[in-house]
Amino acid sequence: MIYRLMMLWLVSGISVCSANELPVDLNGFRLWQYRSAAEGYFGKPFQSMKRDDHVLEAHKVSKSSYMVFQYWKTFPENAGSIQITGYPAKMIPFNGLQLGDSEDKVISVLGKPDNTKKITSPPVTIWYYDKENYTIEIDQQGRLYTIKIHLEQKMMNDADTNSEYWAAFKQAILAKDKDAILKCLRPDVEIYRHGKSIAIDKRYVDFQAAPDKEFMEALIGNKNSVLTQIRATEPEVAMRLMLEMGAGWVYKFHQENVLAEIVFFPYNGQFRVYEVKFRD
Repeated sequence: MIYRLMMLWLVSGISVCSANELPVDLNGFRLWQYRSAAEGYFGKPFQSMKRDDHVLEAHKVSKSSYMVFQYWKTFPENAGSIQITGYPAKMIPFNGLQLGDSEDKVISVLGKPDNTKKITSPPVTIWYYDKENYTIEIDQQGRLYTIKIHLEQKMMNDADTNSEYWAAFKQAILAKDKDAILKCLRPDVEIYRHGKSIAIDKRYVDFQAAPDKEFMEALIGNKNSVLTQIRATEPEVAMRLMLEMGAGWVYKFHQENVLAEIVFFPYNGQFRVYEVKFRD
């Protein structure tokens, strides 16, 4: 079983892509979410394996299916890859596809692969798409057996260099537009407030449907929130460089403000909110 779990992951690794947005969601989870999201939903993994530069952790979805999350050594709490394997499995469709769908349906949705590779354990064929961040497996019955999405290097390094990201975030906050606000956030965003850290620690689709009250109060509450602070003042902006993160932007608020700073770093082609820090 361990060997089977490794096969699809080891053949593709992290690659390079354009700054255009790529798929980041698989069965309700989002690439670069914290490990606590998977464990909070599934419980502890039923199987794991450590490699020199990463760890793979597998969770049961049903008797015949499972999901695997990959965590890199440099970022041990963030999901760098997500995979779902086996059917039947109750899952959120991926581009309209479900595990067990026919090969013809896969081609009608995703197109023909750029490259393929047959493996023997189990007997499946891996399909590669050069311009995408996903691979799939087709089994001997001609059915979709595995879907895997992975983080690509430029998804975390490149973003549009215009200033629209701040205007979009500010507009979403002022309008108290939950959906627009969520589009401005990285999945690993953290809010430091009242002496503790608030993060997204549940399956992303569940967080989208019902964001934590404390999380949203920090952003758009009626008292000492991001909303009240940006209504009152404009921050100063400066570049921020972080080891393993690259270049981002920090919006600093004056010392008399409760809000200290909002930090943006690239994620999937855009600068998105990485950190919100309040003064206690």
